Amino acid sequence: MNTNEPRPLLGPCSVATLASPDAARLVDDYCSHLHCQVLCSETLTESMTQQWGCTGLTGNQYWLLGNSLGRPWLRIVDDPAAVPAAPLTRAGWMALEVLVEDVDSLTAALVKSPFQVLRPAANLELSDKIRAAQVQGPAGELLYLTRVADEVPPFQLPQAECAVDHLFIPVLASKDRSASLARYEELAQHKGLSFDTKVTVINQLRGLPIEQRHPLATLQLAEKCLIEIDQLDNLDALHQQQGTLGAGIAMVTFFTDSLPEGVEAHCHSSAPYNGRRSCTLYGPDGERIELIER
Repeated sequence: MNTNEPRPLLGPCSVATLASPDAARLVDDYCSHLHCQVLCSETLTESMTQQWGCTGLTGNQYWLLGNSLGRPWLRIVDDPAAVPAAPLTRAGWMALEVLVEDVDSLTAALVKSPFQVLRPAANLELSDKIRAAQVQGPAGELLYLTRVADEVPPFQLPQAECAVDHLFIPVLASKDRSASLARYEELAQHKGLSFDTKVTVINQLRGLPIEQRHPLATLQLAEKCLIEIDQLDNLDALHQQQGTLGAGIAMVTFFTDSLPEGVEAHCHSSAPYNGRRSCTLYGPDGERIELIER
């Protein structure tokens, strides 16, 4: 993003939400192996579950996790009906790109953990300033553990301040890159970039030629965050169900300058809302998008 361009209205990413029938163990996994700490643990209010479209979860416990500096980036919800996701099979939120200080030593430490290392650390085709490994978590979620060593124009990317810092790029699996990008451009009031590139972990998990390229898009958000959109073939549709948040990555929450006109706004006292107005929208592939007004 050119520094002379208007600042995007959307961003940064606040938290990603995982739903699990064994949520307490998942919390322990992230704290034990990915340097997270529990910032708070509370019960879901009726207002929260009404906003999310899953009122059957009212009263269930959730945990807000953050890095060692106290920045929240992950919410884990106790959801008995959730089942682990099969990676890269359905439309919607596909992966969480998380900023780390030393991706090589971190992935080495994950070898005997509930996190499965799918691809070892390697420099990205896009830039040798970005080094990442791909990991599958216990709930079926994909994590891209990423070290950013320097500036990577035209993108504005952060650099880690602790071992495992925060979510900075949620990745969407989309049936139609153009439609998805247009939706997020509308929310951000900012233009994205479209290009084709190799995504090795997609080729590996889908049994494709390792050099195959895929249609991607990126959208710069405020405070050095992005959204990545990967267009993939043969994705199952994402169906929202009233009694559950679903499998894998259930929702991604963003801060925004103002909520879109006409939405049903809610106010929740607990973190990460802290009394600010919020709403839940749905993207073209059915993914939940939660917005919190600054």
